[in-house]
Amino acid sequence: MRTKFKAWTKPYLEEHQEVQLSLEQVRNLEDNIYLEIGSGKGQFLLDMAKNNPDLFFVGIEKNVTCAGFCAKKLVENDITNAKIMFNDAIMVLDSFKEKSVNTIFLNFSDPWPKLRHHKRRLTASSFLDRYFTILKDDGKIIFKTDNVDLFNDSKEVIETSKFKAISIDEDYGGNDSFDAQTEYELSFRNEGVPIHRMILVKR
Repeated sequence: MRTKFKAWTKPYLEEHQEVQLSLEQVRNLEDNIYLEIGSGKGQFLLDMAKNNPDLFFVGIEKNVTCAGFCAKKLVENDITNAKIMFNDAIMVLDSFKEKSVNTIFLNFSDPWPKLRHHKRRLTASSFLDRYFTILKDDGKIIFKTDNVDLFNDSKEVIETSKFKAISIDEDYGGNDSFDAQTEYELSFRNEGVPIHRMILVKR
């Protein structure tokens, strides 16, 4: 589902730097960061920040329209414990300090269905290696998707990675208190589409 471009989002992002993080600021962050890669329009990031005011959340989003919507949610709700980065995760991940991230959330990532594009998936081995570096020793990856092919392929990749799957749910009911729904998830649930969820931990 492609998001329609909204012209107001780029100037809004330029105006509201207070809810954003630069690469330099990321390099100076201390540990215990909760990181969402691919924040979309920001509902998950907003709700997690609201529900966990003592934790610090960072969202990465490369689509200008989605990043603008996310920033607007943070501004209008006076959120101080969450920031958005308008950037590509490929450009950002190496800026985090080693073992500084507590949890990485991958919510309804682009499935990149063509075989030649599988290396772009956020659960590809090259990404998993980078997650391993920035995650704390007991750090987790929490991955949700509606895409069965992406989910099954990710399970195979993870078997040969430095992570161990501690939870695999083919029809996740949304009953984890440390979770929130994205805009996509709400739409999928209303349509009766099963949500697949996996929790990984460093071996």
